[in-house]
Amino acid sequence: MRTETASVPAIDMSAIMQLADNDDMSDQFVTEIIKVFLTDLGERVNKIGLQMSQNDRAGVAATAHAIKGSCGHFGAASLIELSRNLEDRARRDPTGDLQLAIDSMIAETERVRAALEAFQRDHPPPS
Repeated sequence: MRTETASVPAIDMSAIMQLADNDDMSDQFVTEIIKVFLTDLGERVNKIGLQMSQNDRAGVAATAHAIKGSCGHFGAASLIELSRNLEDRARRDPTGDLQLAIDSMIAETERVRAALEAFQRDHPPPS
């Protein structure tokens, strides 16, 4: 699945710019929302690891659902799809192996993180 996501941009720049529409502090707002999102994303990925170690499939599904929802603001289409896949598998397959789905989602979170960090470097907030 990694090859499929590599051809799709990690984030949709127009989605990010829509976050800042009609805001006098748009650059600062976008910088702050990216910072919050990346912190939250890291915490949620760690939480999935903990939930897997406890065999908490309902927790994995809920956390994947939360990641899926927050990605929409950044147009992270591949991460949304991978999160949806993980959520569905965790809910519907009580004994199936989730590790490949988790690994794919984590790899995509790193691609999204890198894209957002690059965006921040290219668009520093005004001093």
